[in-house]
Amino acid sequence: SSMLSNSHFTFNSNRYGLSFKHNFTKSGHDITADINYNASTNTNNGNYVTNTFLPNSNPKGLPVKQISEGSGTTDYLVIQSDYENPISENTKFEAGVRAAIRSNDNLSIQSFYNDSAGKYLPVPALNSNYKFKDQVYAAYSTYSFKVNKFRFQLGLRAESSNYNGTLLGKDSSFKVNFPISFFPSTFITYQIADKQDIQLNYSRKINRPNFFQLLPFIDYSDPQNLSVGNAGLKPEFTDLGELSYNITYSNNSNFLATIYGRHTTNLITSFQYVGPSPLNPEDTVVFNTYA
Repeated sequence: SSMLSNSHFTFNSNRYGLSFKHNFTKSGHDITADINYNASTNTNNGNYVTNTFLPNSNPKGLPVKQISEGSGTTDYLVIQSDYENPISENTKFEAGVRAAIRSNDNLSIQSFYNDSAGKYLPVPALNSNYKFKDQVYAAYSTYSFKVNKFRFQLGLRAESSNYNGTLLGKDSSFKVNFPISFFPSTFITYQIADKQDIQLNYSRKINRPNFFQLLPFIDYSDPQNLSVGNAGLKPEFTDLGELSYNITYSNNSNFLATIYGRHTTNLITSFQYVGPSPLNPEDTVVFNTYA
């Protein structure tokens, strides 16, 4: 098959911010607070003509002509506060909290050319009008100190999030809640000599599925790359360990050797699913999806 396409995309964004900082008497001892708000709108329009051919290169039926029209709005609010206190020359404490709230509305209309009517007609089964709200709340603390030739940095982060989506006009919604999870981190550095050290690190990280990976409705905006999300996806959790050796020479050149390992649970993978076409059940189409 072959496809000719002509598309147009617009994007407008407005950003607002407010910052506060208080410095205590001691140098480096401060507390900050920031509020950032971003509002954006977008439109996308595309014309597609898809031709399908038989093995002998002859056309298989008439070309499929499609018009895809879409628009959307996004509101993104981030509130964050951080505290920093260098308790002594070799000791430092840091902590912070963060809330990120994102709302999105999106409309997509798919129309196909009808030869009998002589014009493009919308296909309601392929249209979508959805909205979602994604909320992430987190808090962290870090304690750094030095003992002889050892430097330690111990950290802990707590995070929870929830995701609510609704397909308007079709009485369909989905909700994904991620309970509070903890993410420790440890960095230990031993100074062998001047400009020569060895470091041992451990950290736990999270990779949350994004909006398109979660959206459990088929996206027909690109007829050659149909996709559908999976609302049952869980976040990936990765434990990462690393051992590194570093030395800096007098001519400012550097040698670094690292050994690391990682282990991931709930790995998010993409695969292709083969199923009947919503336009013509006798045809087979391929969907990109996630598990």
